[in-house]
Amino acid sequence: MIVQVIDSARPSLLFRAALGVVAGLCVATLTSCSLFSNRDGATIKYDLPLTVQLRSDPSITGAQLTYQDACGQRQSLPIGAPLQDRLKRKTGRVFDKVLTGETGSSSVPDGYVDAALGLAQVDLAIPRKANKSYPVTVTLGLDFAYTAADGRVLYSKKIQSIGRGEVDVTEASCEVKGLDTIAQEAMGYVTDGMAKQLGTSHNIIDAGQARKAGGPKAAAATAPPPSPILIGEASASAKPAVAPQLAIAVPVPVPADEPATVIFLAIVRNEHRNQVLHTGETVAIEIEVKNEGPGAARAVELSVTTAPSLIERIPSLVSVGDLQPGEVKHLTVDGKVGTVKDAVQAELTLTLRAGSPSVQLPPAKKFLVAMTPESATEAVALPVDVDRLPKRTSLLKQPKAVGIVVGVGRFRESNITQVKYAGRDAEVMATYLKSIGGIPSERVRTLVDTHALKSDLAEVLEEWLPKQVGPTTVVYVSVTGRGVVEATTGAVSMMLFDSTATSGARLYSLRRLQESLAKLPIQRAVVMLDLSLEQVPGKEAADKIAPLWEQEGSGKEKIMWMVGNRGLQESPVYDPGRHGLFAYQLLKGLGGAADLDKNGTILAGELCTYTKWQVLNVAHEQEPLCLPGPGQGASVRLQPVARFK
Repeated sequence: MIVQVIDSARPSLLFRAALGVVAGLCVATLTSCSLFSNRDGATIKYDLPLTVQLRSDPSITGAQLTYQDACGQRQSLPIGAPLQDRLKRKTGRVFDKVLTGETGSSSVPDGYVDAALGLAQVDLAIPRKANKSYPVTVTLGLDFAYTAADGRVLYSKKIQSIGRGEVDVTEASCEVKGLDTIAQEAMGYVTDGMAKQLGTSHNIIDAGQARKAGGPKAAAATAPPPSPILIGEASASAKPAVAPQLAIAVPVPVPADEPATVIFLAIVRNEHRNQVLHTGETVAIEIEVKNEGPGAARAVELSVTTAPSLIERIPSLVSVGDLQPGEVKHLTVDGKVGTVKDAVQAELTLTLRAGSPSVQLPPAKKFLVAMTPESATEAVALPVDVDRLPKRTSLLKQPKAVGIVVGVGRFRESNITQVKYAGRDAEVMATYLKSIGGIPSERVRTLVDTHALKSDLAEVLEEWLPKQVGPTTVVYVSVTGRGVVEATTGAVSMMLFDSTATSGARLYSLRRLQESLAKLPIQRAVVMLDLSLEQVPGKEAADKIAPLWEQEGSGKEKIMWMVGNRGLQESPVYDPGRHGLFAYQLLKGLGGAADLDKNGTILAGELCTYTKWQVLNVAHEQEPLCLPGPGQGASVRLQPVARFK
């Protein structure tokens, strides 16, 4: 049994539902924040007018993750090269110019960014060789600092980030597959955190303002100042674990007499991902707890009550600890199902309690799970026929809203791989926007396959749409099909029926879509995007870069993005539901399943949160994104998308 309590240093995952919000883009001011920019694929951009030299400790270049494979043998995964590459690219998004030892530039830096590896740890336990998947977390830390040319340390910080996922093993091999993907996620999070900390440091911003105003440059003969983080002092493996210093606002202790309000979200995951528990099957309960009140919540505990076959392997009481205002903690309770003699349904109840009376606690959360003996034939939950509209009538009316639905599964050139169910996804989504979304039929345009040429989409977005909108208009855009990623910038473009991967003139970039929506005088927009992604042909593998989606939120975004597939891969289909997996879960959520707080109204945030976790439960290799992230005050996340009472 493993119980983990983690103070999260990454964007909240489960509280997207609790906050009732979804995703959007930095489009209010395109010059300061852009999702699909063409400068190094940059998504976090501060453009401070400084030239800096990046100095990486040997612990970066020689970084590796050690773990035990399925045979219990010690293995190492080198991560130095991709980590160094991310450091260069992320630093380049903060400063005008970045020098490295390999550039050979004669430029004199205004300052120095030093980086060293902190904690590098893999949390993975494989009890036996089998054709199974096992949960794993990768924790990476960075120690970094900014030193001015005159030797003054303007900023220093230690941060940690965590990548989570599952790895696959087989009976026939000791190999562990999938760890590199999770390591890439951890590297992305921790380098994003570094860029954010450097780009928002008041001291560094002031230095940039002074340099822009004509302040003195460092003399060419001046020796570079020493690193404040002891470059080269120790290897990553020799460094002690560093307590996480969150790349978000750290809660400040307040007087104990202030009231506290605690909320939480929970997800139950089982090994077979079919919502049916079997004897001996691994099960994990993921909980996210947050204190939303002005006071501290003391001695918070989680009580777990369920059937004896589950409770014998899962602790009945888990300590959460103290929660300062605004603080978020993640708990993961892992275990196995005990002996199940007969097929039954069991209720799993999660309840929070606290040691102080001034804490307002949420109601208990209950899960109904099916349990079967190990020898029983595996039960599979029957898919919902999302092609049939819900029996309940939606009460949401949006007479001023506009819907644009695109589905391209076939292409004019026969050598392009088709996208199964893309046309079907689009047609059913258009029906949902009219019936559940309450949008008038004449204000919904649908482009499918041969009727989805690049010129068709340009006409709809850039000619028809501007004539339909006003200050109260909400625009819904749904795109399903195939896309390509520019190998050196990470920029993403959609393929239409007449597109080819080799001709940029026949692609429609997401940057162009963003700009088309951003310049409209609308209230907000919701974009649902599910593309099977591949690299632009003709580039060497070493030059390739994954699509970059994350961006800084200003809280004023008017575009929300639900990205169904964040990686370079085919978007999975869900054959039992006769749709793409992401589209199926979106439609199911719109039909009522995404009403997480059971108040009768489905917000965009609820829909994206529900869809993301349903997709992850079925196909872990596909991870959707909700942008902007939670807690950024973006009202677009509160947009109602369905209402049933």
